[in-house]
Amino acid sequence: MTKLNDAESKADFAARVGLTKGRVSQLIAEGLPVRADGTIDVAEGLVWIESNLDPARRNKGGAPAASGRTATLAEAKRLHEIVKVQRARLAYERDQGKLIDADEARRTVFARARAERDAHLAWVQRTAPQLAAEMGADPRATFAALDRMMREHLEHLADQPLGSLDDGA
Repeated sequence: MTKLNDAESKADFAARVGLTKGRVSQLIAEGLPVRADGTIDVAEGLVWIESNLDPARRNKGGAPAASGRTATLAEAKRLHEIVKVQRARLAYERDQGKLIDADEARRTVFARARAERDAHLAWVQRTAPQLAAEMGADPRATFAALDRMMREHLEHLADQPLGSLDDGA
């Protein structure tokens, strides 16, 4: 994963957010934060642009184009800029390691859950004969009872929403 610079020149920042260098200069005049050396802090710049190009704020609280009304060219350009900035921010956060691929996360969680299920079922197979020997019970009946209880327990866990398993950490 490539580590991005914390600050970029106007031209580099403009390229990141899909604007011209001139437009970035205009935004600086409107308050886009700049470092003393003239560079732009990427994270701060993305936050500023996203919050200052928000349609509701730019319209002083007015609603965007009402349904049935054709958007003006300026409004369409502004919305286009907002989308470009949001995409640039997501790319920056992904490059910084703050975002992960949802499909990859699902595959990882599913693989981990499967491995844990298999480990629990293997534990029953290893433990049932030992427990039966200690208790003087029938090994088959002990295995059947433990296996049934473990499967019920695993089904119960599978039915729990992920949020309910949060340990509060």
